[in-house]
Amino acid sequence: MRKRIALAVAAFLAIAAVLALRRIVPLGRIGSGYAAKQTCSCLFVSGRTLESCRGDLDPLALKLVSLRVGTDEVRASVAGITHARAQYDAARGCTLVE
Repeated sequence: MRKRIALAVAAFLAIAAVLALRRIVPLGRIGSGYAAKQTCSCLFVSGRTLESCRGDLDPLALKLVSLRVGTDEVRASVAGITHARAQYDAARGCTLVE
């Protein structure tokens, strides 16, 4: 009896996790893309510091999004699940490339 209850609880949790990820992943893609593009433009077009640019992001994004700055690009990741990269080009500014 205990095994059946444990199996039912495990199945319920697995289904709940799958349903939650189906909603979270698209939002994470939007968030990582926004953070990468916004930060890239702030750094390379406006010439501001990274700390100054972080202030432009939503407080929730500051908690969930990790940023990596390269010589002409910014990579953003939301909880290691979704990733985006914005690249700077002097002729076009910053564009999302991933």
